[in-house]
Formats: sequence, structure tokens, C-alpha cells
Amino acid sequence: MKLWTAAVFTLSIIASQFIAFSTSANAEPEYLPVEQSSLVYMETNIGQVIIQLTDLQSPMAAKQFSNLVTEGFYHNQSFYRVIDGFVAQAGEMDYEKGVSKKSNFRRPISAEFTNVSNEQSGFQVVQSPALLAPETGYWHNFPAGQDPSTKERWLLHCPGAVAMARNNDPDSSSTEFYIVIGQAPRHLDRNMSVIGRVVHGMSIVQAMNRGERAEGGIVKPKSEQVKILSAAIGSSLSKAQQKNIRIANTKSDKFIKRINNAKHNPGPFLVYPGNGNVDVCYYQPSIKIG
Repeated sequence: MKLWTAAVFTLSIIASQFIAFSTSANAEPEYLPVEQSSLVYMETNIGQVIIQLTDLQSPMAAKQFSNLVTEGFYHNQSFYRVIDGFVAQAGEMDYEKGVSKKSNFRRPISAEFTNVSNEQSGFQVVQSPALLAPETGYWHNFPAGQDPSTKERWLLHCPGAVAMARNNDPDSSSTEFYIVIGQAPRHLDRNMSVIGRVVHGMSIVQAMNRGERAEGGIVKPKSEQVKILSAAIGSSLSKAQQKNIRIANTKSDKFIKRINNAKHNPGPFLVYPGNGNVDVCYYQPSIKIG
């Protein structure tokens, strides 16, 4: 069984409280459409889950997952490992040669835990320094971290994040994947190949039967495991089957105002207004469908 096992700012800790996005008026749209070619429509026996794939951090892993979806590998696989407050893991629990499902893409992938980027405009810094990264913010609308000294960037394990599972060998990811369902397990950042996020159906993922932690989260009996009936790339579906998914643009005036308010103007309800620090996992871009 495999185990779960994307201008540089130089600021002091005190100054980090006052980092704010630019509030100057801009022409950025409030929401951005998601291309159907980056969406995976997953039908389960309890409802639909849609995943948005990205190659920002882990391009090889994202491509392998897309290939597995296209060839139908995930049809009739299960979410066999579900740990409350942690992850829901799916795929092939145990590989047995000659018995397990055949695939042209069952091969180990080299670790892609960070990606080096020379791009200057794609990352919006929200917190610097951050608790679990030199800097955190948004990387093309995905919650992310970066290290300006090495130019490394990575996607964060926020709720809804999707990544490839592996065993202790960093280069052992193959066919299994997991979805973060609880409090962000940020210790996994820079340790796993993150390939996307759930954009529809998190209520379905949250409704999955849990396994016992003492048994590694394996859902027993097997009949209680949620079954993947089918999985398909959005661009392969008919217009009637596709959903129009739009995600809040982190560069829009409205989103920038939301983050700045979170830092400096949290409203009258809070007795203790905080210290100006922001957790980007809490402020994920909102999603509209239809």
C-alpha cells in the first residue's frame, strides 16, 4: 500500500504586518474562466467531483494524472483511505502484477516538490515572512509559497488541494492521488507533487466514509468505500455535460480589498483584530459555477 507520506521583498517580522496588495484601480476582471482542458469531471457513486489541474509545480505528475484519466484508469477505482481532518486518497491500493488493472502510465514519477521560476509577475506576496515558508501568496490564483533566495515556488496543502500519493521514496508517485479534506496539513508542502484543487464537489469528498486512524485510514469493509464510476477531461465531454466554472481573480480590485481588509480592517465584530498576518489557505479564491 502506498502512503500519503506550486521584486523580492526583504522585510522584518514587524514590517510583514503591513504588506498589502496595490490598491490602485486596475482593469483586472473579478472572475476568470477555467479552461475545460484543465478540468477533470469525476463521477462517484455519491456525487460529482470536479478537479482543476495545473502544471505550475508538478508538470510531469499533472500530465500523468491527465493521461490516467484519459485512458480510463480510474473507472471503478475507490477512495479507499479517508482520514478525518486529513486526506481522502484514491486509486489502486495494492498493485499485483497480472491481476491489477492494466495501464500505459503506471510508472514512477520523479519528485516535483517545488518548481524554479524566474517569472516576476505571476506571484502575489501576501505574507512575508510566513510561518511555514519564506513567503506565501497566490501563484496564478493558486495559494502558494516561494523562497526568493532560491526562486523556488510550490503550491500549498490548503483544503481541497489535490496531489499524487507516494511511499517513502520521493520518486515513487505513480497512480494514486489524494484530496486534502481537513485543516491544511502544511507539513506536506515541498514534500509532495501537488497537481491541482477541487473546484466543485468538496461536499461530496467530505461526505465520504472515514477509516480508522489506527488502521491507516483504510475504509472497511470495501463496500463502504466510495467508488469512482468514471473520470474524464472536460474538453472530451459534450457542452451539455460541461460546467462553466469561474474562479475569483486574485489580482482584481475586489479580491485585493478583501485581503487588505483581512490584514488591517477586519470589522467591528472582532475584539482582538489580529496582528496583520493572513493565512492564504483561509482566503482561497471563491468559485462560481454557471
